[in-house]
Amino acid sequence: MRLRIEELTLVNTSRTVRFEPGMNAIVGSMSGGKTATVGCLRALLGAEVSVVPELRGRSVSGTVLVGERRFRIVRQLVSTSTAKVDIAEIGGEQEVWRLPASQLQAGYEQTFRDWWLSMLGLPRIRVPRAPTDEASPLIPVTISDYLMYCVLRQKEIDTSVFGTPDNTQKNIKRKYVFEILYGLYDPEAAGLRERLRTVTTELNALTADATTLDRILETTAFASRAQLEVQRQETEQQLLQARQADLVLAREVTSPATVSLREEIGEVEAELARMSDAAASEAVSVARLEELRDQLIAQSRRLTRALVAERLLNDFEFHTCPRCGAGVPERGDEDTCRLCLETPPQDPAPSTLAAEQDRVIEQVTETEELIKRSKRRLDELEAARAVQTRRRTILGEKLDRATATYVTDQADHIRAIAAEQARLEEHLARIGDALALHNRLQGQSERIAELEREQEDLNDRIAAARHTNPDLHARLDALDEAFETALRSFDAPRFDSQPGSRINRDTYMPVVDGRSFSDLQSQGVEVLVNVAHVLAHQQVALHDDSMPLPNLLIIDGISSNVGHEGIDLERLRKMYATLLDTATEHMDRLQIIVTDNDSPPIDGIHRALELSDTDRLVPTESSGDGSQGSEETGRDGVANDSV
Repeated sequence: MRLRIEELTLVNTSRTVRFEPGMNAIVGSMSGGKTATVGCLRALLGAEVSVVPELRGRSVSGTVLVGERRFRIVRQLVSTSTAKVDIAEIGGEQEVWRLPASQLQAGYEQTFRDWWLSMLGLPRIRVPRAPTDEASPLIPVTISDYLMYCVLRQKEIDTSVFGTPDNTQKNIKRKYVFEILYGLYDPEAAGLRERLRTVTTELNALTADATTLDRILETTAFASRAQLEVQRQETEQQLLQARQADLVLAREVTSPATVSLREEIGEVEAELARMSDAAASEAVSVARLEELRDQLIAQSRRLTRALVAERLLNDFEFHTCPRCGAGVPERGDEDTCRLCLETPPQDPAPSTLAAEQDRVIEQVTETEELIKRSKRRLDELEAARAVQTRRRTILGEKLDRATATYVTDQADHIRAIAAEQARLEEHLARIGDALALHNRLQGQSERIAELEREQEDLNDRIAAARHTNPDLHARLDALDEAFETALRSFDAPRFDSQPGSRINRDTYMPVVDGRSFSDLQSQGVEVLVNVAHVLAHQQVALHDDSMPLPNLLIIDGISSNVGHEGIDLERLRKMYATLLDTATEHMDRLQIIVTDNDSPPIDGIHRALELSDTDRLVPTESSGDGSQGSEETGRDGVANDSV
């Protein structure tokens, strides 16, 4: 993927650096700010912010070309993971982003660091922190990790992507990035590794649990499952016998004497229930008869009033208005009322009312007789129930005495049988618990065997996936060839033991004439090997569009630890010439930026920025009197450029 830095500006200052396609150089004294400039470039590319104190808190902006799209980026030089970064596309779709630097926050879909992965087409994956421990925490592969193959920092120019003995984490990430770039770590293998991580975690937990459980059982009387099963059968048989003995005692309690008493008590209780039901029915009947009697009496009274009204008010006629006292004129006829002129209703004859009254009085008398009879029956039932209740009490006392006498005689036997039952039930429960532990241990053993088979299968599939990419071996062979060609073009010192240079297929470290990188000893040789190594990766990527390595190479302090006289100077020239030839050949795709204390020893390299003790990265008009250009030594003892 083409990645080109076109401009870098230190916000609120007059410092603007413009870079050209091909090869660019930043030159100047050690106190001018070359390394600080590289730190600003790395921050612009999404790496973590690591700058000298004079730049902290400032902002940088820059224009970058990614593929065919151009973006303007503004970032504050702070280490806060949630600090916002502004991005605007120039031309094209003119998209705009404002993203947190490296820590995702609510309301944001990605970070600035993730944005770079998306723009460069680099996979976003999480890998185990410790490759040999699949249960270790997962960590993301970030843009900073990919930039290890694109940016050689001054303090690590002799080790760089190969890591240092005290930076194991960096070396782990280096290997993961190598596998991603060359197709050793494909999406299918990543999914298999994630499943392997889950399987390994469960397997370790089950194995530890099974070991603990087995150790616990070994120290108890329940270690043998066979013995437990025998004990369970014997205990169940003994418990059955104890329960049968208890049933025998229960039957003995129900002797003939007590049986007859129980039967007689049952008959008395049945009679009491029948009497209670009859008494309840009689009480309801009395209540209903009394209600009927009251209704009949009320009807008789109404008939009496009707008879009186018929006799006294039958021919009553109004001649004076009862309301105003005026005389009522003669009007209507003999069948209508003089007041309302309506026809009066036809009332029953007095003889009919009298006959009805006699019938009602007769019914009242009969109802009262029925009430008296029901009350006598209710009294008789209550008396009989009282007798049966006393009889039930007497029979109950007799049964209690008979039962108590037997229980007293058999008390010791009863207690012994009950205690034996309790002991056997408790022992049977303990045996059941122990067998449950054995069942759990057996289930864990079966699950462990299943997980071990799956783990073995996953490891085989992962190993096979490492060789399924048909372009893998061609890429690695091309890397070996490019690495050897670069070393020879640099005229790097060689060794006679095993001529030829290559990349170790297990460690992904360079091997020079049979010597590993850690055995080179000379820092100058290590610098040459390191530059040849990153250049070889770029050359492979330039000829293979499917390889997702960004086509950008930044080398800070290219002549560090390399001599500047005689053959060493010639080697430096050859290294510069090789880089320039590669950048010129791939002018439209590969951009190379180098920093050096001295001017490039060859012509044709664009000098993007020249710094000095008096013209530092931060111009004097923006940084005060400009007297803060002293050298600052970092934690690793390497001097950082001041600005």
